Amino acid sequence: MTENIIAIFAWLGGACFCGILPLGFAAITYFTARKRGQVGNAVGEAKKTTVAALKPGLSLVRLQGRIAPLENAIDGSAENALVYLRMKVEVYESDSDSSGWKGLTDKARGTPFQLDDGSGAVWVNPEGLDKQLLGEGITPNDDQIQAACILLSISPKILRGQLRFWLWELRAGQTVSIAGGVAQGQNGLEIARVQGQPFVVSPLLGQAVDAQISTQSKKAQIWTLVLGIPGALFLLCGLGGALISLVRVLISQ
Repeated sequence: MTENIIAIFAWLGGACFCGILPLGFAAITYFTARKRGQVGNAVGEAKKTTVAALKPGLSLVRLQGRIAPLENAIDGSAENALVYLRMKVEVYESDSDSSGWKGLTDKARGTPFQLDDGSGAVWVNPEGLDKQLLGEGITPNDDQIQAACILLSISPKILRGQLRFWLWELRAGQTVSIAGGVAQGQNGLEIARVQGQPFVVSPLLGQAVDAQISTQSKKAQIWTLVLGIPGALFLLCGLGGALISLVRVLISQ
């Protein structure tokens, strides 16, 4: 009888660790896939227009143009103005339980800039942009890391251990895709994030934005299946084993 009781707890423990844990991660990837799918649908349905045709109240528009020169930007001369900067840092941690790369810090900073598409110019406020659509980050050198730490107020004291870095920059002269809402700002019309709507400021151009969102959604869907199916099977096996052991306990009494 004692052995059967121990078996019940063993089966339940196995069901929790091998079943519920993967199912929890599968739920996260499921909602990620759903969210990216919603972003893809909204961006795909956004009205493609020009700066000259913009007017207040448009919920989601899509433009493509060049970042205009800007005085008093985050850094650099007007012709090479840095209007958005992001740096992500991961540290490698190793212990008895698990090892791998873990997030250390991920900071970003942006400033409003003008987008010129040839028909006119409009202000864009990059605050709240979709970081997953910034494209592939570069691996910065030591000088770029030091400069980014200063501009992003990242303390060098935390940069210890085995680290890896990614850096994203948007500068004047660069062509970018924009998808956002239109509002009346202090300096006239402005493209900015609208609550509940995606906001894209990306170096990916044209259909590359849609393709990137689609790829992200499909990857999340695949991980949902990879984690969810085995997790469900392990959970059922664990619960079934616990049920059989419980029946044996009841019969033996």
